[in-house]
Amino acid sequence: MARPAARARLLTLTGPAGVGKSHLAHAAVTAGGDGGVEEAGGFLGLSPPPPTIWVDLADAPDASALWTRLGARDAHEAAGRIADGGLLLVLDNADRLVADIALDVAALLRSCPGLRTLLTSRVPLDIRAERILPVGPLPTGPGSPAEALFAERVRPYHRPGVDSGPGQLAVGEICRLLDGVPLAVEMAAEAVGTEGPRALLERLERGDCDPGRHRARDTPERHRSVAAALTWAAGTPAEGDAALLRALSVFDTYVDPVAVRRVTGLGHAAAVAGIDALLHKSLLLSAPGQDGEPELRLTYMARAYHRARLAADPRELRRVLDGHAAHWSAYAQDTAEALRAGRHLDQVLPAVAARLPDILRAARHLTSTGDHLAALRLTTALEVPLLRHCLAPEAAHEAEATADAWAAETAGRPAARAAGGEVAAGALVAVGRWAVDRGEYARAARVLERAETVAAELPVARARVAVATGELLRRRGESALAVGVLDPAVRRLDAEGDRRTAALARRALALLRAAHADPEAERPLLRALDDVPDDAALRASLLTALARVRRALGRDREAHETAREAARLLMGIGDPAQVAEALETVAVTSGGADGDEQRRHAVARVLAHAEAVRRRYGVVPDGDDAAGELARDLARSPTARPLRELRRDAERVSLHDALVAALFAPPPADGPARTARRGTAPHGLTPRQHQIALLVAEGLTNRQIARRLGISEWTVTNHLRVVMQKLGCASRVHVVRAVQGGTA
Repeated sequence: MARPAARARLLTLTGPAGVGKSHLAHAAVTAGGDGGVEEAGGFLGLSPPPPTIWVDLADAPDASALWTRLGARDAHEAAGRIADGGLLLVLDNADRLVADIALDVAALLRSCPGLRTLLTSRVPLDIRAERILPVGPLPTGPGSPAEALFAERVRPYHRPGVDSGPGQLAVGEICRLLDGVPLAVEMAAEAVGTEGPRALLERLERGDCDPGRHRARDTPERHRSVAAALTWAAGTPAEGDAALLRALSVFDTYVDPVAVRRVTGLGHAAAVAGIDALLHKSLLLSAPGQDGEPELRLTYMARAYHRARLAADPRELRRVLDGHAAHWSAYAQDTAEALRAGRHLDQVLPAVAARLPDILRAARHLTSTGDHLAALRLTTALEVPLLRHCLAPEAAHEAEATADAWAAETAGRPAARAAGGEVAAGALVAVGRWAVDRGEYARAARVLERAETVAAELPVARARVAVATGELLRRRGESALAVGVLDPAVRRLDAEGDRRTAALARRALALLRAAHADPEAERPLLRALDDVPDDAALRASLLTALARVRRALGRDREAHETAREAARLLMGIGDPAQVAEALETVAVTSGGADGDEQRRHAVARVLAHAEAVRRRYGVVPDGDDAAGELARDLARSPTARPLRELRRDAERVSLHDALVAALFAPPPADGPARTARRGTAPHGLTPRQHQIALLVAEGLTNRQIARRLGISEWTVTNHLRVVMQKLGCASRVHVVRAVQGGTA
């Protein structure tokens, strides 16, 4: 503070209500012990320090209180009394009198060269001599000044519950929720009682914005509650300001001119002018955003206060919430377009995460008002960040419920079903794909069955559902059923020109063919790659599948290069399931556990990253256990101990860094070419399926096989189902006979 103040004759401390402007002024004027602020003389550039007159204008009805304190009747007489003498004049809590005293203070400064003035107010005087110093909230976070203030103000007999464990975590969340505004933090701390900070946090999250029920007896009336503080600070705001504050109170996160226009109906110029007015009066907080543009928001105290006033008018509340939902629906569509255009996720995900409360609130409002399709469009547009990157997995449950509500509402109304069926089916397919990636196959089957019902009279939508169903069947090991579902879906999608979904179907078909060692297995993938030249994320997924197919056909070096190309494409755009699959494919095509220690270490690093990504995001392998076999081989090799250390170190690795490690994975060692899987097991069984068939012939149960191979019992069941289909066996007994008879 000393640097701008040293050159100033008038320094104005501005900031939102309760931010501590008066406290900072006291710290500057008094000996400066609190906060290490310089003495008044040094602070204002004067030595020795001048006499100081402190005028608290909080309860002053008009400007006469200022002149009385200076022993004068008006500004002219006050100027005569001060004359050329040095004086520090502190005008505290001048919020309500700014308009009355601004020109008189300007005249005093012109007439009295030795006068220095320190003023605290939400609103500056707006005169030429003024230098403005914004006062912001306290920093929050572990060990922050906000938490220290909270701990200091908690009553001594309640302190043990806030200085460690869950209580301390709740305190940190309270300080963050209250934006680090000192007045709000003090009130919250004083409100902690026998219920503890967690109960207080729950109250605040419900919107109980007035925790200040146990304030000290000598607390000024304007600081006894949030409502009192805001009412005093705002006075009687202009109706335009009041209406804008009520509208902005529905936003839990940030606002911008576009948001203001959508919730108020104002034009661009009026919206910008309204925001500028609120900023000028310290009624909005401003911080630099990720894209360099300012991010504006109300404090928690102001938001809750104005939201309560908005709720008093149900018609206005509905209009504002409709505008809020329209804004976030448009934001969702813009974000989806940006992702399709290749915008990096490291730009999109933080922005969506920061705005998540508003996005979810908008979707719930649309659902509550019966606009189910708009809610589903919003959720589906943000499928990648909300579901695939797990920013809001609860959105899957809400999308299901919303689609069910729409289906119930449109039952018996064919025209309504035809108009909205594609949207509802698309949302259910998104949830179904998410459930498949998480290994929730039973849930995925239920969701996709509902999607099929919704899309019954819509051929294209039905084909899209079939592609998701075919992928589910493939993952469950039901190969014949999967092919039967996918083949007609591809034909329909080709006919309708839906190349993207057709490419997903061809991907599944190619992996099914590779499982049977079909030498033509890569043809569907090559066709799919030709069909989607501009969709980088989908092309990466197709390339990963192509690498797996080429590995199955014994072309390891070619497979490795393809997998590395997939990893390169996924940089910045891949979702966790895609990244994990690409990492595993790079690892298994690098030569496995063979080779020297350096090679094994590099492969183990990539594999550890893949495992970490799967654990963190809850995504499961898709049935190909090659990565699991590699991990077990590495665990039996001299790399076992380093592998454990790599797994520990990989827990927090970013998707980007994991993919970088994959790019540096070694290629397969030179050696004799590996033969395709066709030669390793009869009847098109994969090596894993053949291994399970042999263990069944030994008399092992599914559970015993799972334990021996280090895989889940569910995976064994799926593999065995495929074995029985391929061998034409009706039971385990027939599998044993086939194996012992030499047909397997």
